[in-house]
Amino acid sequence: MTLVRTDVHRPSAIEPADYDYVAFECVPKSGDLLGDCGFQLAERAKIRTHFECTGGTYSQHAHGGNCMVCGNANAIYTVLFHHRPSNTYVRMGQDCAEKVDAQYPRDMFVSFKRTAEEERRARAGKAKARRFLEDRSLAAAWAVWEASGPSPSDDHFTVKDVVSKLVRYGSISEKQVGFLRFLLRKIADRPQVEARRAAEREAAAPVPVTDARVLVEGEVVSVKVVDGNYGRQTKILVKADAGWKVYGTCPSVLLGVERGERVRFTAAVTPSRDDPKFGFFSRPVAGEEPQAAPAPSVDADAAIPF
Repeated sequence: MTLVRTDVHRPSAIEPADYDYVAFECVPKSGDLLGDCGFQLAERAKIRTHFECTGGTYSQHAHGGNCMVCGNANAIYTVLFHHRPSNTYVRMGQDCAEKVDAQYPRDMFVSFKRTAEEERRARAGKAKARRFLEDRSLAAAWAVWEASGPSPSDDHFTVKDVVSKLVRYGSISEKQVGFLRFLLRKIADRPQVEARRAAEREAAAPVPVTDARVLVEGEVVSVKVVDGNYGRQTKILVKADAGWKVYGTCPSVLLGVERGERVRFTAAVTPSRDDPKFGFFSRPVAGEEPQAAPAPSVDADAAIPF
């Protein structure tokens, strides 16, 4: 038996002038209501405020769907109106709102729908990305990506960048997967590495304080080319075997040296004013500074002529 509607909100009885626009709603048949999204929260706040002012309620008439005028169950995005004569609220799908000539900000409704659809796609992308990482035992990368606040290290920043690409594009290469594993290992090992470095720093000897040139022998920690008052120069940071570090212009005979290589040269060194275990070197000479040759020993008997 077909229900014959007699309510005032049936299409044939609608009086557009009796309806005032309130807000927009997103009411899917199932799934995420997007209730924690800013745009949705703003609309719901408008609805609560309006309800508090009128004391009205949603209309209880039988309609069969999300659109409370035509009964369309597929109307996910609806416009909420307040019916002044009955002090009730009625959802209308966009088609019904247009047909009854109800007044509402159409441009804002289009924007509301677009924002909701973009959020749904973003959430679907996030869910897919999370499954992708979990299937490869990389859930820690997702935790790094979700963490709020500034990245505590360059490694954290890079992990976030790679995961963002996964969320956006839906996949990453196996090379990028391997890179994530490498970065996560570095992040996990960071406390131990920092503790070891702190212990090494504590045990390091201070930069020698002397007017004489010092033998600098150790490992190159960094190499970089800089432009200064004397043109382009190669600067190196060397960690001496005794633990102290010095920074300065690379000797010309050592140009081309790379990080991790060992070097040996003599130079004047000056400790930093802020850190006795760090300093600067100047006037470097490759190798040890030549020492005066000892005088040859003389055999007194051999010196006596025959």
